[in-house]
Amino acid sequence: MKKFTIQPFSSAHSRAVIELQKAYAAIYPEAPVIPGEAYLSPAFESGRNVFCAADECGDVIGYAPLYPVLIQDSSSRPHTLWTEIKVHPARNDAKEIKDGLMDRVLNRAREVTSGFPGHPIHLTFQSYPSESASIEYVLSKGCQYTESVFTMRRDLSREIPSLAPRGEIVIRPWRMESEAEQQMYVRVRNECFPEAPIELSEWQYFMQSPEWSVGTTFAAFHGDQLVGNTSVFWSETENQHTGRKIGYTEYIFVHPDWRGKDIARALITLGLEYLKQHGLEEAHLEVRAQNQNALRLYSGLGYEVLRESCFYVLYL
Repeated sequence: MKKFTIQPFSSAHSRAVIELQKAYAAIYPEAPVIPGEAYLSPAFESGRNVFCAADECGDVIGYAPLYPVLIQDSSSRPHTLWTEIKVHPARNDAKEIKDGLMDRVLNRAREVTSGFPGHPIHLTFQSYPSESASIEYVLSKGCQYTESVFTMRRDLSREIPSLAPRGEIVIRPWRMESEAEQQMYVRVRNECFPEAPIELSEWQYFMQSPEWSVGTTFAAFHGDQLVGNTSVFWSETENQHTGRKIGYTEYIFVHPDWRGKDIARALITLGLEYLKQHGLEEAHLEVRAQNQNALRLYSGLGYEVLRESCFYVLYL
């Protein structure tokens, strides 16, 4: 007989989910602690795509978020549905709880993809090598290792070069205050990353976050045409938890028609300088290990590989 129930995430679960993550991170220090409010974003359908397991006292003992990246064109690209299943490390019935959460994730994955048939469905878990119990569990469910991702770190105490793009390119901080600007950003970003499209509502939600309140983007324009961008930000909550001053240079893109003009280098160095000026001590980003061009770019700008995580995919 089950001694837990599973329900959609709500704001009432936010603090409990953070505390569960902290307990998990105490054993697996590489695991991030994500603010619970993130799970109320449109990307998670305001909590509908996040499942919480609660014990008989109503305490959260496990949770599983599902972040669907749905392909809505006629290509053969797969739907990628990112997920994880975490259970409080003190539970001795972890497998039973994980199985319950897994069932909910699988059912929801089929629901959200049913409106966009004709694409393979990849249910994707990301784990650090130290998370042996999580890896063992997803492998037991039929997941396959597909690739690795590197978290890279750049020491901001080191000299940051001043680089300029070639051609008639103007780079400036860009907070994209109008919806028309936000729409342009989403459109160009999706043209650069068709395999990982975002919705306007997702970006607008991020723009309401504490991270955006301290961050910005640096945008490259040719006339009034957006040709490249990088976002820089940090999380005060995360830095308080880790005791470190970490910022992020993420969502880096240059439109394919404008690559090879040192635009990305110039964007990143401006982002690094912004973080340094705001008191951050290191900058992080993630890059897929197979993306050799990006690895060479970031290494050339002083980033070093900090750690590796792995993708495990269940093909539905």
